Amino acid sequence: MKKIKLIIKYLTPHWKLALAAPLLVLLEVAAEVIQPELMSEIVNKAVVGGDQSVILPLGLKMIVTTLIGLVGGILSIYAAGKVSYAFGADMRASLFEKITHFSFENLDKMESASLITRMTNDVTRIQQVVQASMRLLFRAPFLFIGAFFMVLSMNASITGILLALLPVLLFSIITILKRSYPLFMKVQEKTDKLNSVTQENLAGIRVIKAYVQEEGEKKRFAEANNDLTDTSLKARKIMMYMMPSLSLSINIGIVLVIWVGGIKVDTGEMNIGEIMACTNYLSQILISLMMASMVIMNITEAQASLTRIQEVLDTQNRPDDEGGELNLDRIEELEFDKVYFKYEGKKKEEEKEVDRMALKGISFKLKRGETLAIIGGTGSGKTTLVNLIPRFYDATSGTVKINGKDIKSYKREEIRKQIGTVMQKPLLFSESIAENIKWGKEDATDEEIKACCKEAQIDDFISSLKEGYDYILGQSANNLSGGQKQRISIARTLIRKPELIILDDSLSAVDFKTEAAIRHVLTELDATKIIIAQRISSIKEADKILLLENGNMVGYGTHEELIRDNNVYQEILNSQTN
Repeated sequence: MKKIKLIIKYLTPHWKLALAAPLLVLLEVAAEVIQPELMSEIVNKAVVGGDQSVILPLGLKMIVTTLIGLVGGILSIYAAGKVSYAFGADMRASLFEKITHFSFENLDKMESASLITRMTNDVTRIQQVVQASMRLLFRAPFLFIGAFFMVLSMNASITGILLALLPVLLFSIITILKRSYPLFMKVQEKTDKLNSVTQENLAGIRVIKAYVQEEGEKKRFAEANNDLTDTSLKARKIMMYMMPSLSLSINIGIVLVIWVGGIKVDTGEMNIGEIMACTNYLSQILISLMMASMVIMNITEAQASLTRIQEVLDTQNRPDDEGGELNLDRIEELEFDKVYFKYEGKKKEEEKEVDRMALKGISFKLKRGETLAIIGGTGSGKTTLVNLIPRFYDATSGTVKINGKDIKSYKREEIRKQIGTVMQKPLLFSESIAENIKWGKEDATDEEIKACCKEAQIDDFISSLKEGYDYILGQSANNLSGGQKQRISIARTLIRKPELIILDDSLSAVDFKTEAAIRHVLTELDATKIIIAQRISSIKEADKILLLENGNMVGYGTHEELIRDNNVYQEILNSQTN
């Protein structure tokens, strides 16, 4: 019922054409059902009876009826096509809207490859079924009912043959569908896996070539590809039995009709024209059942896609604009008060709750204009910590405060407007350099763009390009070096003039001279800075340094204080100077 409601939801805006399609199909079917009756009259009156005068008027009736059916068929195809494409566009738009408001917890649960498959492959499958259903789903029962009643009106005993066949037909269809549906669900899961492998290979092609792992990745792709093929074939093999079983049953029915009809012609209860009409109607019933089986097969396959789309639309997530009512114009103070955080996931039986924590009891205060440096090993929780500030995630316990108030009391959008984040992996879009920088400020002037690029030490490079700031970046900015990507990302952040700047190891690909120049620019800004770095030489001038290890805060203070009192910090310094 829930799935039907979902379909109706997206059909409702286009209800006029959605209603017109089956009505036009009814007109088409009516024309088809009338044809055998007219032909029966011609046979009985003209061929058997010898009255040649009826051929022309009945022939004209057949031509007019055919034309009416043709017009109805063409218009129904047009209406169904228009509705189905609008239906698919609306569903994709809803999915995209939903995904853009996903919390990071939800994005962690659903892989990007799966979401892409759902928005493309699954929606297209449902769209095709909607288009076919608006014709065949109505055409099949209309044709079946029309042909059945026409046979009933001719001879009740012939109808008995049909009634005897129906249980056999229904049993065959239901049995086959029950066995095929779980396999179609697996087909979609295998499609996700194949997409994931393909996406990883395309994104990591340079790494694959660098490590000469082409053969290994070919094997991994082949396994995923063959797995999908085998599962698809299993599902299709089961569905293959439907057509022969229907055809066999109906053809047995036709043989019985001819046999019983022949007997009744001898007794005078039927005539040749009626037998011919009955066999035509049985053929129409066969066609209607085959159409119905095709639609049911497609619906069964699409049910798996509909279930996956329903999962996305029904996902209960924290809306991205959820938050308090307070606006935020300035950030005077940032405080972490005994903050714990864990990523969602299944807990192992022997695992303690505290061991699942990515952050454990983090506490510090940062005043406006101060610089906090965060250092620690891989997986120590550095990125996790800064992700709590723009509320990409919320603390599991404890409180993150801005200006003395719980961060949750502010509007989420207001918080992010005041924060400029340069991610660990810089992401640039397939647009010009200027358009990428304008992501930080849409109405930025050319002078502002150039000024922030000078601060990010990237203006000289951009000016040397023939197209300058209009230079178009490739996919994932693959026509730039790592350092160039980082500096453009920094420029995009600086142009916002944020209250709080977060640099998540975003100077790792630049040389020492460029890094020093950028850090000098940052010290001149009237903004609070949080810098994640790997090199102590890069952060020793910070007002405070936070040292993390396995989510624990194992050191906090100035460079001089940590050198004097903290063994872990001393070990890191010694490893980098030796």
